[in-house]
Amino acid sequence: MRDNRRMWFWKRRSFGEGFPPDFRVQRIGVSDALAVAELRPDQIADHFRKRPWTADALLQESYDKRYSPSTYLMEQNDEFSVGWCSRKTGYQCERRFSDLADAATDYLLFSLGKGRWTAPASEKSD
Repeated sequence: MRDNRRMWFWKRRSFGEGFPPDFRVQRIGVSDALAVAELRPDQIADHFRKRPWTADALLQESYDKRYSPSTYLMEQNDEFSVGWCSRKTGYQCERRFSDLADAATDYLLFSLGKGRWTAPASEKSD
């Protein structure tokens, strides 16, 4: 007979508000973005504003994803969407931003299970 008490570590972790129930931490391959992932969210956004090529690299990485479920970052009509996409449930937990730096910040934090970014009110386009 198997001792199920030893299997507690296999339970899925709940990431809280703003995350879908089937969320999994995502791989980020942009080393410049990973290098700032431990900073405060406002510092990450500032970093992406000063180095837009890093935010653009995250956008391109998202476009190259070929698996599901996964986080996504995409440009649509002068704004950017960040969310979760699953073949079973479709698009969910979506947020929209007018600025790539803010969207990339949310995408990085969201993908790593660290929370969600809310852009300052003057820059937010929700």
